[in-house]
This record gives sequence, C-alpha cells and structure tokens, in this order.
Amino acid sequence: MQKFLTVVSILFFPNIITQFLLNMLGHKIHAKSYIGFSLVPSRKIYMDAGARIGHFNIVQVDKILMRENSFIKKMNRIRGAMNVIMGPESAIANSNSIFRAPSPITYGNGTLKLGRLALIVTKHNLDCTRSITIGDYTTIGGIRSQFWTHGYFHGSKGKERIRIDGEIVVSSNVYVGTGCIFNPGVEVAENINIGGGACISKSLNRPGMYVAQPLRYIEKEIDSIRSALYKVKEKPLVEEVYEKKNSPQKVEKIKTYEQVTT
Repeated sequence: MQKFLTVVSILFFPNIITQFLLNMLGHKIHAKSYIGFSLVPSRKIYMDAGARIGHFNIVQVDKILMRENSFIKKMNRIRGAMNVIMGPESAIANSNSIFRAPSPITYGNGTLKLGRLALIVTKHNLDCTRSITIGDYTTIGGIRSQFWTHGYFHGSKGKERIRIDGEIVVSSNVYVGTGCIFNPGVEVAENINIGGGACISKSLNRPGMYVAQPLRYIEKEIDSIRSALYKVKEKPLVEEVYEKKNSPQKVEKIKTYEQVTT
C-alpha cells in the first residue's frame, strides 16, 4: 500500500504537494529536491537538497538515498531488491538498466554505491546480484558498458554447472571508456583509465592506462574452480553458487554517504 500511495503522490500531484505527502508516508524528501513524472515504488526514499529524479524513470528498489545535488536524469530502469546510495553531485544519466533478481536467485543484500561526482552516462547495464561500488570522481563513459556480478562455469558434460558471484569495486578517479565488460569480483584501483572495448576479467591494481587484450586460452575445469572459491550456504537458493571474495578496499568516504540524517 505504501508503494502504491508513493506512486500516486508522484504522478498526480504538484511537486510541493508530493514532497508533503511523501514525508507523511515515512520518506525523507527535502523541500529543495525534485521528482518528475516517474514511477518510484520504492520502500524508502531519501533526497537531500538539490537531489533530482527526472522524467520517465522506473526506480523500484528497497531504499534510495540521494545526497545533495545528485540526480537521475531520464528513462532509467532501476529495479530489484537492493539499495541505491548516491553521493553528493553523483549522477545516473539516461537510459541505463540497473537490476537485481529476487530471492531465491539472489541472497543477502545488494547495493549500488556512487561516490561524490561519480557518473554513469548512457545505456549501461549493471547487474547487482552482488554490490557494485563506483568511487569518487569516477566516470562510466560512452555507452553500453556491462557490469556483471554473477556468471557461470559449466562442467565438461551434462547439465552440471555452478554460479560464481563477486562484488565489483571501481575506486576513485577512474575513467571507463565505451563498451567495457566487467566480470564478477574484479576491483579497479584509483587513478586508472580503461580504454573502450576492454574486458576486465581480473583486478587492476596499478595506476595508469589499460586497453583491450587479445583473446587467450586458460586451462580450467569445474572442480578447480570450486576449490578456489567460497561456497554460498544460504538457503534456499535455486542453484549451486560460489562467491569471489574481494580484498579490503578504502571506500570509507562512500560508506559515509549511507548515513541518513533526520
């Protein structure tokens, strides 16, 4: 019922009345924020001064927290059992798809975190089966980059396969060129530029420029994959799932954006 009333308030009332009604429903909407003609059936909405949601978006998540002057522009689809944490002046521009499947396909919490002035530009796809962190002053540029926090490894015969999950962390002051693909569990250190069309299949730890590499053969089989990962024992899940564990990252500045002030 709360989600239904939230949608009705946004679609059918002027912004000043919408703010009042949303606050009455338990959301926290600053008087100097703005919500356009969009569907936002989220459980909790927090918007600081200057935060903006433009027209023709679908934002259907558990919680969205937008710090001052952050914005979601237009025609974005942000859907799933997850939280979206947007730091000051961060932005999700146009026609992006950000999604998370429901339980029992997924487990635990999934979060998309954007740091200060982080920018996701146009027509990118982000899979939040596990969390994705985009650091301060980082740009996901161009179009059609893909962030995958889950993937599969098949056995040598029959239907045997396992799913491999892993959080993606892109640190501060990183530029990602057009059409890049991020595999589960990778981390990108600070001060890195990634050229267009690159497949980021392992963590990048040294600052500098990275470009696409030729396709290469890697000898692997399913039991060796299992032994190198952590089995997820949460029940019920629809399939056999293993998780990559990230090394500790210095993302304290981004974490502080989650704190909600009353």
